[in-house]
Amino acid sequence: MRLRIAIAIWLVAALTGTVDWRQASAESYPSRRINLIVPFPAGSATDAVTRRLAESIRIETGVTVLVENKPGADGNLAALAVLKADADGYTVFVTTNSTQAANINLFNAMPYDPKADFAPVAGIMTIPMMLAVKPEFPAKTVAEFITLAKSRQKPLSFGSGNTSSRGAAELFRSRAGIEMQHVPYRGMPQALTDVLAGEVDCVFADPASAQGLIQDGRLRVLAVTSSERLAGLPDVPTLAQAGLFGAELSAWVGVLVRSGTPSDIVTKLGQVVLGFVNNKDTVVYLESVGAKPFPAGPDELGKFEEADTRRWAEIVEIAKIEKK
Repeated sequence: MRLRIAIAIWLVAALTGTVDWRQASAESYPSRRINLIVPFPAGSATDAVTRRLAESIRIETGVTVLVENKPGADGNLAALAVLKADADGYTVFVTTNSTQAANINLFNAMPYDPKADFAPVAGIMTIPMMLAVKPEFPAKTVAEFITLAKSRQKPLSFGSGNTSSRGAAELFRSRAGIEMQHVPYRGMPQALTDVLAGEVDCVFADPASAQGLIQDGRLRVLAVTSSERLAGLPDVPTLAQAGLFGAELSAWVGVLVRSGTPSDIVTKLGQVVLGFVNNKDTVVYLESVGAKPFPAGPDELGKFEEADTRRWAEIVEIAKIEKK
């Protein structure tokens, strides 16, 4: 009887506006399964770090965490999947500059607004690209690669597994003054497979996706697109060190939710994500795959996203990338 009376009183308070439903949900968050949506396939760098994040969230909160890979349309399919869910913090977007900064400059029409439709939560990592070929490829250096490309009647081909991969290749092509044929893939693993099979000549890959192939001697790296050499590949020069300037490009991975998600929930989720990023084991892991921790809060990530959107506008213009 007392329970029924208590429930009745609570319902009356809620209906009359004296109970804040969002505050109540924020106080109990998280109380059920969290879904992490990833715009790339299993085996990608974003997928790998997301699965580590999922385990960290599970340990920290005690709730089940599911990672859902939704590749396709340069990440737009995954973005739309997040926007179809409720703005309650239980459907979380672990994404990159592809969906949040590059696509708006690469598509004539976007099915969502990266800035208005999503709320930044926290940054995870930044990661460069690498110009990689199979060991038998005739060019051993960036200079030899450019010379080879200029000497051929048929353009060399490059595979791209995501927007950053393509952007790095197009910027390289433009700065080097060469022609290259773009071959798109749904994810980096498929692009790497075709490089090894000789279906495409090269790929700009992230270190995490290509690490095993490099260690096995099945893939050779000519240069990295970062401003500094990678600790794990000390003998591989940057593009600038190899004589090609103005072609630096790094991707980033961050966590976002639908706009309208209660700020208390954004704060709680952000604290868990940043705890993961700042954890010593995470730092060691990120450095081992050529990435750098990016422990940005909501404001910093939002400003970074805006700056990167302008950077991608410049890349599209410099490389003369035709919009889709």
